Amino acid sequence: MKMATGTLRIWRPAEYKSFELRLGTSFGHSYPRHWHDEFFISAITAGAGTFFYRGNNHVATPGTLVLVAPGEVHAHYDCNGGRSFRSLHIALSTVTEVESELLQRQGSFSNLRSSLVSDPNTLDLFLKLHKSLERSATRLHHEMLMLSFFTQLSRHVDRQRWHSGRTGREHVAVGCALEFLREHYDQAVSLRDLATLTNMSPYYFHRMFSRATGMPPHAYQIQLRIMRAKLLLKKWPIASVAALTGFVDQSHFTRQFKRLMGVTPAQYAGEGKKVQDAGVPLR
Repeated sequence: MKMATGTLRIWRPAEYKSFELRLGTSFGHSYPRHWHDEFFISAITAGAGTFFYRGNNHVATPGTLVLVAPGEVHAHYDCNGGRSFRSLHIALSTVTEVESELLQRQGSFSNLRSSLVSDPNTLDLFLKLHKSLERSATRLHHEMLMLSFFTQLSRHVDRQRWHSGRTGREHVAVGCALEFLREHYDQAVSLRDLATLTNMSPYYFHRMFSRATGMPPHAYQIQLRIMRAKLLLKKWPIASVAALTGFVDQSHFTRQFKRLMGVTPAQYAGEGKKVQDAGVPLR
């Protein structure tokens, strides 16, 4: 059994509920392939980790800023000794608002793709913003730092070029399957159901879906369930959330939640605390 190391704190600033901040210290959990509804930005401050995206592994060392676009499948694997980081999940609607209201521009961040940024200035601005959100600074101060960071980040986004490897048929089929899974995330969907929906054989559909999204259909459905569970945990008991999101039982829900989130549902619901202590086993 692998043992977790270090600590992980998760919280939401009172004035920015669409932000989820994380502070990891020598944290030794490896996250399997997954995706987020939000923009994900993480600064590695000590140690190192392996970041997987678009079919390749990349080593993220101190001074690296990890950017992940909404819906992009990726993974984080721990290197020896754990890694320390500051990360931020930002709702897509908030990023759009920042872009239009603070930067007075539109469209740049919709083109963002996952990448590693090694620019010291961008990293420094992100760390200042993250530390400011951790403290009780004024809203004006927060917004000044947001403006500085997102202005700098937009320059990086403008240098990117988006390339999609999907054919037209695959794009439509994947879109139909994703929409169906989002609507039926809590139900027992079969591979044949999805293959029939897209007029493909189960074998071909599975290969096509996995190649296009970066993960197989069953793993994608579990991710959808966990994303929904994160919202429900704010209002409902864990056992109820497990049932509402389609898990067999609370134990199964807890295992899957911790595998993808690095903390248990109970720990996640208790935001603002150190939710992962050294020596707690990862199952």
